[in-house]
Amino acid sequence: MKIEDIKNKQIEELKSICQSNDVDFNTMNKLLQSERVKKLRKRNHYIQQTIDSEIEKIITNEDK
Repeated sequence: MKIEDIKNKQIEELKSICQSNDVDFNTMNKLLQSERVKKLRKRNHYIQQTIDSEIEKIITNEDK
């Protein structure tokens, strides 16, 4: 199964669940998107901290 197929299937399942529970699908979708963005930013922040730490180590070792 392709990634796109899986994504579409998950969206259809979410729509179905939202309809059965009287929840607005668009609102739920926006909330999920915001969580994805939040996770990406957090991950990118961690990666940037790691890069900065490694650069600092190299600079410190060159000064010695």
